[in-house]
Amino acid sequence: MRACLFARERLVLTDGAGCLPSLEEAKTWGLGEVEWFPIEARGRQGIRGVAALAGAKWTAPPGVTSLGLRSVLSLLAPSEVGLALTAAHLVRGRRTSRFCGVCGTATVSSPLHQARSCPECGHFVFPKISPAVIVQVTRGNEILLGRSRRHPQGSYSVLAGFVDPGESLEDTVRREVEEESGVRVSGIRYFGSQPWPFPDSLMVGFTAICDGDGTLHNHDDELEDVGWFSADALPPVPPRYSIARALIDDFARRRGVDPATIPTWRRPPSTRPNLENQ
Repeated sequence: MRACLFARERLVLTDGAGCLPSLEEAKTWGLGEVEWFPIEARGRQGIRGVAALAGAKWTAPPGVTSLGLRSVLSLLAPSEVGLALTAAHLVRGRRTSRFCGVCGTATVSSPLHQARSCPECGHFVFPKISPAVIVQVTRGNEILLGRSRRHPQGSYSVLAGFVDPGESLEDTVRREVEEESGVRVSGIRYFGSQPWPFPDSLMVGFTAICDGDGTLHNHDDELEDVGWFSADALPPVPPRYSIARALIDDFARRRGVDPATIPTWRRPPSTRPNLENQ
């Protein structure tokens, strides 16, 4: 039974380990009383395990360390990545829903879809999921990429943004691309999706075609730069565990470029403990 233990939203692993610890191993780390709850990574590589949040005063023993979730995604097997992502989302959901939003009573665990429930008024609190779109926009043999202030220096990615109330996913694709680049798109097609607990997103990928000459006007202060890039001259882009990279690799492959030759960005080591900032 694999265990996903989080300390201040950082995943706890044995030093140098390339896999999640077993529950038996995690229980030797002097955790005291913690609430382990079942988790399951669904899909083709789904596995089951347990997750818990260590107490605020817990200190990792020698040989054990806590790491930002992004930094371990490239270390784990794909099935364990799915388990860790699921666990991170559910642990954060439990931590942020300790009290009922209707009457303020402390919530308790519910067997219903990993929800929390209020023993006073019966209100259910389900784990928050924030849908966002991420888009491969092409113009002939070029792809539209943007540089966020959060990206490593000189690195780019495909454009993305959260869904607003009242929007369809396709509406969000059109709005976000135009806001961030001034480009209007057509031919929107679904590509795939990925759970992304940074902190609680579901990334829904699309492809789209530039509708017009592709003149760029950045209207979104989240991006420092936006530009068109050919498949054989791409800047550093996200690692392969992300759907952003899957969209970029798909573009390159269809233009006859081996995705293995595309440079991957490297984040500098971070000492900040918050999952959202890593």
